Amino acid sequence: MAVSVVKSAGRVIEIFEFFAERREPATMMEVARALTCPPSSTSALLNSLCQLGYMDFDRRGRTYLPTLRAALLGIWVNDLFLSDGSILALMNDLRAKTGETVALGTQSGLHVQYIHVMRALVRQPHAEVATGRLRPLLRSAVGQVILSLKDNEEVVALARRINAEEKDPAKRVRIEDLLQRLEICRREGYGYSEGATTPGGGIVAVLFPSPPHHPPMALGIGTAIPKLRDRKDFYLSILRKAVAKQSRYLSDHHIPHSRLPARSAGAAEN
Repeated sequence: MAVSVVKSAGRVIEIFEFFAERREPATMMEVARALTCPPSSTSALLNSLCQLGYMDFDRRGRTYLPTLRAALLGIWVNDLFLSDGSILALMNDLRAKTGETVALGTQSGLHVQYIHVMRALVRQPHAEVATGRLRPLLRSAVGQVILSLKDNEEVVALARRINAEEKDPAKRVRIEDLLQRLEICRREGYGYSEGATTPGGGIVAVLFPSPPHHPPMALGIGTAIPKLRDRKDFYLSILRKAVAKQSRYLSDHHIPHSRLPARSAGAAEN
């Protein structure tokens, strides 16, 4: 007797299988035609996956692509057999060296979303610091790194939209201050924030190499503010070494990836 499959669940798997074969972005209509699925249903599924952080939507090209978070769902199985070069192995190494929370994040709409979080070994991290959580794009260190790659015109447009939707006036960001922070981030090659999203906590983050067509990612170490201030240089040093290691791994395996800004790339070799 055949086992019945929930139709929507089957469609989601078909979507990921479609992209696994295609290996590049696709429009909603391209997905719908490939799956012989009504455009309205396809759009609803794709948008739901975007909201959950498993699909990225490029507004300019009107295309979709699975995020790294989707890949990380099963990466633990891969790590049982082949851990060298994996992102989780790098994150685990950073946590082992610091005992602190290590987070990998990317932009999701008007927010930053943590793709994966390895929680601190030495203390209980804040409940909001968890895989899948959305954080403020304009105020977080991960957001700074991602926004630093955009031109100021695009940043201003994003900031105005986010400020317009923010109900709490205290959480709105002065655009002039934001642009100054981003200029420092571009010059120094890292993002830094204290108490922006977690009371008493802060994070330092750097750009992380991302595969073709994928949105930029940032890798960060978070801890209590006094410790972050005291050990910031050490955290930056091992973050940059992790970035350099990942870049070498991708290059050695002939995997195209994003190139880091000159300051970040140079610092990573130190």
